[in-house]
Amino acid sequence: MTNNLYELLKKLKNTKHATDAGRRIHSGMRHIIIDNDKTCGNPEIIAQIKSHPNLLEFFSANSMTEVPIAGFINDTIVSRRIDRMIINNDNKTIKILDYKTDTDKNIFLSKYIAQIQEYKILVQDIFPGYTVYGYILWLHDFSLTEIK
Repeated sequence: MTNNLYELLKKLKNTKHATDAGRRIHSGMRHIIIDNDKTCGNPEIIAQIKSHPNLLEFFSANSMTEVPIAGFINDTIVSRRIDRMIINNDNKTIKILDYKTDTDKNIFLSKYIAQIQEYKILVQDIFPGYTVYGYILWLHDFSLTEIK
């Protein structure tokens, strides 16, 4: 029993550490803007983003961060917060981005896909006539996954 308790406490400590690290990273990401003379935020994160040109639009001055959103899904009220969102009124598209700190992309992927799909439903209800795209930004390697 002592061994089981030790393992449980160790797992809880590791989970708390991972959660705390995820919060710190999310907080740092919130302040990133990459837009010529308006660039601000952590220089190391900015360098990582700049090395992946497909990410730059998500961190432009036109992007929104920590966007609160709410609505109904299957007759249930749902309230969420989108990490990054870009609205392009010219071509009626919206791109939403959620950060994930996992190093193994597959462990919770189905959960994350469901989360992004909820975001897309909520955004689509608010912006009828717009095409909504959803993405996950994996912060361990700054790769981008589109969620269809």
